[in-house]
Amino acid sequence: MKLTEKTQEALDYIKEHGGRVSTPELCEGLGVVISSVTGRVNSLVKKELAYREKVEVEGVDKPVTYIQLTEAGMNFVPTEDDE
Repeated sequence: MKLTEKTQEALDYIKEHGGRVSTPELCEGLGVVISSVTGRVNSLVKKELAYREKVEVEGVDKPVTYIQLTEAGMNFVPTEDDE
């Protein structure tokens, strides 16, 4: 399976932070805006490497979206052919 460099960067960041991060945390960690992260996360979800989880957080008006890696996402390693 092939990932773009930017999608791989998002996957690596999520892995390095325990396999689950909030969307704002991912944006801040990668230094990009939400629209840039959305495409990367959509790609991970489409490839079944991650899924979105909305969580009600006390003191926050709307649910916080977390990106959670699947087992396949946690174990994903690009092959030489993919790079």
